[in-house]
Amino acid sequence: MHFRTDGRGQQVVAWEISPGAWKMAWIQDRNGTDKDWAGTGLYLNVVRTEGPNSGPGGNATDFPIGKHMQGVPQKQILATFVLTVSTMCGLDVSLAASGN
Repeated sequence: MHFRTDGRGQQVVAWEISPGAWKMAWIQDRNGTDKDWAGTGLYLNVVRTEGPNSGPGGNATDFPIGKHMQGVPQKQILATFVLTVSTMCGLDVSLAASGN
């Protein structure tokens, strides 16, 4: 997993789901906007990307982050998401975790 912050200061993780195939996820703050459709303020977004330092490719899917989870460090939320999704999909978790 490759962690960084983007130009908006949002926490981002990129991981290789198989050799040469990458995904990225980030936490987006939508508090006080009309895009806060679930009323939680924070959303986890996921999309494909070209690599660990590339931008999003395609349309992101968003998941509202429950208010009870908003005290958890964003890096922890993202890492848990990556490992859980990778495990559920039968992907190489060691590849995602190592960042190689």
